[in-house]
Amino acid sequence: MSSRKQTATSAAKPIGLDPIEAMVLKEGLRIVDVLPYKDLDLLAVVLNSGDVLQARLSDFDRLKKASEAQLKKWRLIGGGMGINWDTLDEDLSLRGFIRDSVQHEALRRMTVRRSKTTVKSR
Repeated sequence: MSSRKQTATSAAKPIGLDPIEAMVLKEGLRIVDVLPYKDLDLLAVVLNSGDVLQARLSDFDRLKKASEAQLKKWRLIGGGMGINWDTLDEDLSLRGFIRDSVQHEALRRMTVRRSKTTVKSR
């Protein structure tokens, strides 16, 4: 039998947080507003840091098919760590928005860098 006791606080303590989880769980990054624009195929997510993350509504089947009125019937869940559209049966997480934004930005930079290299080599 182990002589080490596991306390409730040590059992609940997150171990090995990735950078996104650290921003959300340790630093308290949260969603404060959601702005869907059906005509623009845009979902803007406003954070308590003042940053705005963007996604395409068409990237989410249920949101893509939703009416403007349905898109406006969202609520924050998990204290701002996610968004829920109850009538559409759709939940999206802050973690997913951050991950996708970082991925899109990296791809954009690589595309710009690669196109500049291609122009120089001609």
